[in-house]
Amino acid sequence: MTILQKSNIDIFNQLACLLESLCSETYQQRLEILHNNSVGQHVRHIVEFYQCLQKGYLSGFVNYDERDRNYLIESDKDFTLSLLDELSDNLMNQDENQSLTLVSKLGDDGIVESKSSFYRELIYLIEHSIHHLAIIKIAVNQAFPEIFLPENFGVAHSTIQFRKTMQSV
Repeated sequence: MTILQKSNIDIFNQLACLLESLCSETYQQRLEILHNNSVGQHVRHIVEFYQCLQKGYLSGFVNYDERDRNYLIESDKDFTLSLLDELSDNLMNQDENQSLTLVSKLGDDGIVESKSSFYRELIYLIEHSIHHLAIIKIAVNQAFPEIFLPENFGVAHSTIQFRKTMQSV
């Protein structure tokens, strides 16, 4: 397993830990701190970015704007856990060096395409996911203080390393 595969699977594991920590009602509850969105909606957003990359791996074109917006992901934790397993299995069988074209819609002005690679997009998804996990952690800590999330949940690898070096000073 490469470091990139391991880092993305770590994201899936953090999501699974979250799903196992929340009851269905909590997962679906709209929270003011999330601008009346739910934790489940943030999870759906993360998962669907990975699904877009999986589709892009097969077609050669990745477009994060064309998410399915499958509401089952934000409401059914078991369904979402099965998707995380599927994403993890797929990731282990994909070539990180595969060339891709990133397609993005920028407002009403049209579509922009940029050369990329599966490797580059996996790096992007780590950063994107950690950002959303951090938002989720803030919301859970504020709205559900009785729910424990691990210390490094939603924390960037560079921040974890920095904290370790600061402890040894």
